[in-house]
Parts: sequence; structure tokens; C-alpha cells
Amino acid sequence: MISALLLAATLSPFDQVVAAERAFAAASLEKGLHEAFLANLAPDAIAFLPLPGPARPKHEGQPKTTAKLNWGPTWVAVSSAGDLALSTGPWQVSHHEDTLVKVSTGLFFSIWRHEPDGEWKVVVDSGISSPLKFDLPKTVENGFAGAAAAKPRPGSAANGRIGVATAERTLDAAAKAGLGKAIAAQADPLVRVYREGRPAAIGAVAAKALLETDTRKVACTPDRVIASASGDLGYAYGVCAGEGGDTAKYGFLRVWRMRADGTWTILSDVTP
Repeated sequence: MISALLLAATLSPFDQVVAAERAFAAASLEKGLHEAFLANLAPDAIAFLPLPGPARPKHEGQPKTTAKLNWGPTWVAVSSAGDLALSTGPWQVSHHEDTLVKVSTGLFFSIWRHEPDGEWKVVVDSGISSPLKFDLPKTVENGFAGAAAAKPRPGSAANGRIGVATAERTLDAAAKAGLGKAIAAQADPLVRVYREGRPAAIGAVAAKALLETDTRKVACTPDRVIASASGDLGYAYGVCAGEGGDTAKYGFLRVWRMRADGTWTILSDVTP
């Protein structure tokens, strides 16, 4: 453990998260998915089932499964303070139990947190099912390559939470008339949008096309808003409830980043 931590200390936060994600996936194949998740989930981690809730109970006390879950990151982005990270890529499950489905695929979107002991742990486990040809990614794009690192300042995290919460309120007001349009209005140029059964929409043009199909009228209420120590990256998760006779509820995860001009824009949206 000590040697592993010493090695990690010599790597950049980006490389640390890539290594942690790959090690997590390898452990899933070698030891079983429940054991691997329990070793990598933070105590307060949440997952979408489909609404957000504690992630660890899903894996605690479970017998070893014969299902094989494999995945790999294609894109990782780390806050300038090096305390929060985003990771996404394809996943594949084979040998389902108690089902006729033999193989399923999709895209995961996880948020990692740098813990006081130096390890990275998953605090949000989310994603979608999506038909794709699964290939284990060989390279990983650095989503914030070239961005300057920033030292945390007193109040930065609190100001970041206020910024994200304010942006969420603006989005909620607009989402009552249409979720897709509301997200598009606050989308970042690097935005990634995830919808169940669809390929991920990456970038403003692809996101706009996908969001035009999302006409759900909803009211969204965050359960929690978190910001990095540097106050320039944050996320919110919670539940969107249908409006106008729609009784459906949808779990959502949105990641926001603060632009150079001080505005907050949506870097990713997962509202299956």
C-alpha cells in the first residue's frame, strides 16, 4: 500500500485517476464486481437505481456473481485543485444471471474524489445502456489538458457551490418548458450528454441535436451540490419530476464548470 501511494504521488492527478479507473476495472474481472466496487466506492458514494441513492448497499453481502463487467476510460478530466475528477468510457457485461440477455453494453460516467489518505474513490456511479461495439480503450483523452492548476483559496468551494446551485435554479425554471432546451441554453462547448439507449452526444453540435429530441417538461430538485476546492468545477444530482400530467421521475447528474468570464456551464448531463 505504501509503495503504491508513493508511486501515485509521482503521477499527475490525471494519470492517477486513469490508473485508478483501470485498476478498478481489472479488479472487477479478477475478484468479482461486488468486491471491486466495495473497494473503490467512497463510504458516501451514490448510484442511480434509477433514482439516486447510496451505492454501497447494492454490493454489500452479495454472493460472488458469474457476470463479468469490464470497462475502460476514454476521457478523464480533473479539477484544477486536483480533488475531483470525471471519468467516462464504454462498459460491457457478459454472462448475465437469471436473464436471457447474454451481453449488454453502455457508457459509464463516474465522479472520483481525492481522499485525505491520498487514494481516489468513486463518489458518483452513473451511466447509460447504449448499443456499441465494445473495445477496451487504449488511450485516454485529457479533458482539461493545458488548463492551469489552481491552489484552493478560502471560500472557493463555498462560492463554487453557490454558483452551481444558482445555475441549477435557472435550469429548473427553464426545464418546466422543456429539459432539452434548458440544458442546451447553458451547455459548455465541451458538453457531453447521455440519454438511455443512445450514443453519447459529445460537443455542442451533437448535444444540440440530441437535446432537441428531449422534450420532457420537468421540475428538477438537487439532492446535493458539490464543488471542488478550487471552486471551478462542481456537480449536482437529484430527481427531475414530470410536469403537466407526467408522473415519471428521472434521476439526474449534472457537472458544471466555471468559465473564464465567471459563468457556469454544463459540462455533462446524465438524465436517462
